[in-house]
Amino acid sequence: MLGDRVRALRLARGLTQVQLAERAGVSRQLVGAVEADRHLPRVDAAVRLAAALTTTVEELLAPSTGEVVGVLDPPADGQLVRIARVGERLVCVPTAGSGEGWAGADAQIRGRAAQLFDVERPALLVAGCDPIIGLAARLLEAAGGPRMVPVATSSAAAVEVLADARGHAGMVHGREGHLRAPRSPVRRWHVARWQVGLAAPADLGDGWVADALSGRIPVVQREAGAGSQDAFERARKATSGNAGKVPGPRVAGHAEAAWRAASDGTVAVTIEPAALATGLAFHPLETHVSQLWAAADHADDALLHAFLDEVAGERVRRRLAAIGGYDLDGVGTELAA
Repeated sequence: MLGDRVRALRLARGLTQVQLAERAGVSRQLVGAVEADRHLPRVDAAVRLAAALTTTVEELLAPSTGEVVGVLDPPADGQLVRIARVGERLVCVPTAGSGEGWAGADAQIRGRAAQLFDVERPALLVAGCDPIIGLAARLLEAAGGPRMVPVATSSAAAVEVLADARGHAGMVHGREGHLRAPRSPVRRWHVARWQVGLAAPADLGDGWVADALSGRIPVVQREAGAGSQDAFERARKATSGNAGKVPGPRVAGHAEAAWRAASDGTVAVTIEPAALATGLAFHPLETHVSQLWAAADHADDALLHAFLDEVAGERVRRRLAAIGGYDLDGVGTELAA
C-alpha cells in the first residue's frame, strides 16, 4: 500500500518523518497520515514526496503486487470491480448488481490482473446482508471519511469470506444463542436486534402469509445459509411440514428482497426495517441479533473502528429511527469470544 511504500523509502534513506516533510515542503502530519494510509496526497504533494524520496511519482503511486482474487467468485476478464486489499491479496467485488454501477469501479480485470483506474486507496471490505453496512459506507464516503467496500451476501457466506481471508469483517445474524460458529479467529461486536419475517404489499389481500408458507404462491427468498432463509424454513416446517419447494427468485440481501416484493407485487423473506422502508406489510417469524465479526488480524485496524463508530453514531441512529424496526441498544459493544 502507499503508506508502506512511503515508510520503506523514507527509512531506506535514513529520514525521519520531520526530515521528509521538510524536504518535500509538506507538514509532518501529512507524512504521518500518508504512512498510516489515512490520507491520499494530492498530485502536487505526491510529486514533492516522490522527489524527496528520490523516486518517481509513478513508482510511488504504483499499486502493490499481490494475488488478485474475487470476494465470492473468481473475477471474470473485462469485469468492472471495486477493490480492497486484505493482507497481500487484492480482493475484487463486481460493481454489476451492487448499486454502484460503472462509476463506482476502481479497476477492470485484464487476464489475471486488476488494471486500476487510479491510485490504490485503503478500503475496508465488509460482507453481510444487514442494510446498515451500505448505509454506514455511504455516510462515511459522503463525509470524506474512510473508504468501504460493502458486499451483499448471506451470513454463511460472510463467515466463509472471513475464513478464506477475502474480507476484513462480516456481519452475521441469527437467533440469540444460535449464531453459526466462525471458521477462523474473530472478534465480535453487537450491532442490533430486529425481526425476520415475510413482507408483502398491503393490497395483496388476506391469506398471503399462509399461502407463502405452504408454497402456494411465489416468494422472493434468500440463498441457502442466510439467517432469514433459515427462519423461513423453520416456520414452514412448523406450519406445513416443509412439504415441497417454494417457487420464487433468490436475492443477495434484505433490501433487495423487499424491493422485489414491492415491484413484483409478491411476498419476500426479509427483515422488518427493510419492509418498513419499502412500505410493505410485515409478518414476523423470529427475532434475530446482528453482530459484526472482524478477522483477528484486522480487528485493530483504524478503518474498522471508523466503521464501528459510524454504525454506533448519531447519523446512523437518526436515519434508522426514521425507518423503524431497529433496536440499537448496546450497538458497538464488544462481545466475549
